[in-house]
Amino acid sequence: MKNKKSYIYIGLPILGILFYLAYLKRSAIDMVYSDYIRLINSYLPDVWNPDKFFVADLLTRIPVNFLERGLNVMIFGYSVTVDRVMGVLGFGLSALVIGWYSRKKELCPVWYAAMMIVMFSLNKWEMLYNGTGWAHFLAFGLFFWNYALLDRVYEKGFRNAKRSELVLLFVLPFVITIGAAGPYCAIYTVTIVLAYLFIYVRDVVCLRQTGKQSDQKNRAETGNEASWKKDNGIIAVISPKRSGIGTARMIALIAAAVIPFLIYLWSNSQAVYEYSGAVNVPLFTAFRQDPKFFIKFLLKSFSSMVFGVELIDRNFAGIPGKVWCAVGVIVLVSYFFALWMNFYYRIEEKTILPLMLLAGGGMNHLMVLVSRYIFMPNDKYGMSSRYALQYQIGIIGIFLTFALAAKCGFCRKKATLAMPVKTVSIALAAMFLIGNVMTTTEEFRFGKYRKEHNRDEVKQILLNFENESDNTLEDALEYHKPGCRSALTILKENGWNIWR
Repeated sequence: MKNKKSYIYIGLPILGILFYLAYLKRSAIDMVYSDYIRLINSYLPDVWNPDKFFVADLLTRIPVNFLERGLNVMIFGYSVTVDRVMGVLGFGLSALVIGWYSRKKELCPVWYAAMMIVMFSLNKWEMLYNGTGWAHFLAFGLFFWNYALLDRVYEKGFRNAKRSELVLLFVLPFVITIGAAGPYCAIYTVTIVLAYLFIYVRDVVCLRQTGKQSDQKNRAETGNEASWKKDNGIIAVISPKRSGIGTARMIALIAAAVIPFLIYLWSNSQAVYEYSGAVNVPLFTAFRQDPKFFIKFLLKSFSSMVFGVELIDRNFAGIPGKVWCAVGVIVLVSYFFALWMNFYYRIEEKTILPLMLLAGGGMNHLMVLVSRYIFMPNDKYGMSSRYALQYQIGIIGIFLTFALAAKCGFCRKKATLAMPVKTVSIALAAMFLIGNVMTTTEEFRFGKYRKEHNRDEVKQILLNFENESDNTLEDALEYHKPGCRSALTILKENGWNIWR
């Protein structure tokens, strides 16, 4: 029976992958649009040209893209479908890592299933649909792998870790940050650094101090360190034999995470970005001009983890923005509630993955606010489905916290709070679940209209692009910059994509 139960942890991620593939089949055709125009003009037709690879802002272009793009052109004639499938598989890696973790922790299948439903929500449809972002899904899958590996070493102690695990902790940040992370490496790096600092504090401050106290108590009274810790409720229940990150190792691990990030920052400083519709106002100046905008932007971005912005626009357009800000407040409270549970129920003594995900999710909301306030006064910009992938890791951290607390019966020894905490946890989980099911249902329903529009109208315009105006091409391709005609010419001359 236990073996059958374990199939759930790998089976649900696989079902989620199949669901995403079914959505793409229902809603998309193999046709370039949007960011593909810039990529075609930049890298095609000589896709293997090293001069286009070895450039100063290489890391902002994500090196793994160059290999995949070259193979895509050679084998599949520059297929958008291939990119989309790669994105789904990359996201599947994240889900499989969570599945492995949940199986290892023997989490309740009901909590796990609810988490998978939320994780495979179509709130991130735009990222799935636009194949140019496939590497971002891969990056988050690698982030989850690194987080889970660090959590595993933390649980059993650095002194007991395998040499291969320690080597990976040093190597992965270089591979991930330089090869695949792109702009998301900032939050990834900060999360890793905070995790190491947290472990170091527990190791040096808590374990060593309580170890000395228990040694003194042991010699003076019981002769049994373990029983004294249990009786006196010492916070550092992890045995000193399982600790041992050490000052030197902690510094080395942080350096291994920070150095590739600094390399990325240098590469990013060489890039030039252009934003359509952006305002050229410094952050603090903009905040002084309209502080309410920043509050509404942030709260609405949190609310998008319950109700997708497309669902709101199509079905709840008449509801005041204050309502979505209120939903955002509830989501923000969920973060702090989960954070409190991690420490109150001492979950962090055995696992820090939920804390890493909570930190990453919260910081991603702040990063989007800081980098996208330039689109003011549009305070709904942070609700865009293109940011759901970044935000969602925090929601997974919330669900993992609830599931871990439920596993211990919301800690029966703390009976006075057990029932209220359980009730609030279930209510919050139900809110996320219902909202994401509604978002997924609406997007899956609407998907067929996207496909019909692109197949019956847009594709015909592109096939006849020589006779269409520039404005018509820009509208059809959702790319309002020069280059549409030249990109389509490259595709037609080489027999790629819709001319394959």
